[in-house]
Amino acid sequence: MLLTLNDVHVHYNKIAALQGISVDVEEGGFVTLIGSNGAGKSTTLRTIVGLETPTKGEIRFESQLLNGMGPDKIVKMGIALVPEGRRVFKDLSILENLQLGAFTRDDSAAVAQDLQKIYGYFPRLRERRHQLARTLSGGEQQMLAIGRALMSKPRLLLLDEPSLGLAPIVVQEIASILMDINKTGVTVILVEQNADLALELAKQGYVLETGRIALAGEAHKLATDEHVKTAYLGL
Repeated sequence: MLLTLNDVHVHYNKIAALQGISVDVEEGGFVTLIGSNGAGKSTTLRTIVGLETPTKGEIRFESQLLNGMGPDKIVKMGIALVPEGRRVFKDLSILENLQLGAFTRDDSAAVAQDLQKIYGYFPRLRERRHQLARTLSGGEQQMLAIGRALMSKPRLLLLDEPSLGLAPIVVQEIASILMDINKTGVTVILVEQNADLALELAKQGYVLETGRIALAGEAHKLATDEHVKTAYLGL
């Protein structure tokens, strides 16, 4: 397994956000976490990248323990997060945002090549590379946030609600690009309120409810589960 979470608990003061979740992610896989607001999806991603600290349990990346490791070291290991709300540097240009994504790297020739790959995924970023990020639409800022994460050359890409607030046509464009990224060998974990979309894209899925895993399995089978259809797919 590329990534393993084993009986992970996370608390905010005395409030339990995660209550013993276990997740396995194979290399090259595409995994989704679905659930209602407050179920623990974002906390799971933040804990993987070192922004939250488990109060119990282990997180391992290729068997190496991540518990207690700083976010900068986790990025260098090959894990990148696209946070909820995009959080681009709005007073920097598109190019500067992308260059910041590679701040942990010292392979300048490969960085230049990867920049061209990002422009291949997102041609609009190339066209507007000298514009300030604040001038971009919400969809374009999401593309920039994904591109910035890819500039760290991750083996594991975590995405937190990439479709939030975007027009359906933009959501489909980003979904297609995520599939292409996964086909290059990058492992993906997607947190998504749009459960229908998430289960369509992913190979494996986990349903979180109040900090626990309620269901897990192949995404296409979860999409036909009666509880999932009623609670998350609006059927």
